[in-house]
Amino acid sequence: MQLLNFPHDASLVTKSDHVLYDNVSATTLTLTGDLPSVAFRCRVTISSVTDHIDVAGSVTVGTEILTFVAAGTKTTTISLSALPTITTSNLDCNILIIAVGVNGQPIQDETLTTLKIRFEPTSKMYQNVAGTWTQSTAYCMVVSSTPGINSVIRYNSTDYTTRQVEAFTWLDGTEVYRILYF
Repeated sequence: MQLLNFPHDASLVTKSDHVLYDNVSATTLTLTGDLPSVAFRCRVTISSVTDHIDVAGSVTVGTEILTFVAAGTKTTTISLSALPTITTSNLDCNILIIAVGVNGQPIQDETLTTLKIRFEPTSKMYQNVAGTWTQSTAYCMVVSSTPGINSVIRYNSTDYTTRQVEAFTWLDGTEVYRILYF
């Protein structure tokens, strides 16, 4: 028996930093990330992990040398448009390299997860976590229990940020659906 119809296609948008490398050091690093679609710099973070604790050394990104005397993070200054050759010297530790824009902000990758929703472009009053009454711009009903506060739902090429979640359950406590207020 179907209680509600969820006729609209939408996506749960998950964003994460554009990772070029995240592994223990090697003389020459084999980058595992794709080339960003915009000019970028590299943010290099070195840290000790089990059996790999030597964090004093250098990382060469293209022609730029970043010298580390302790675990930490450094960002290259040269703007890149191709994946660079990256080598290390005197390091035995974990290295995380993420692509950052020329402004220093991490470049974000998007992962889309398909959702069936029932979208309602009507406003509704609800109480936010602080107890203040707030008005939503729209809401949707979804069967998935994955979306929560601050989740981004993309519907008809528009991104909606979830501000409130209301879950509806059966008598046994099993969640049937939830309403996401934007």
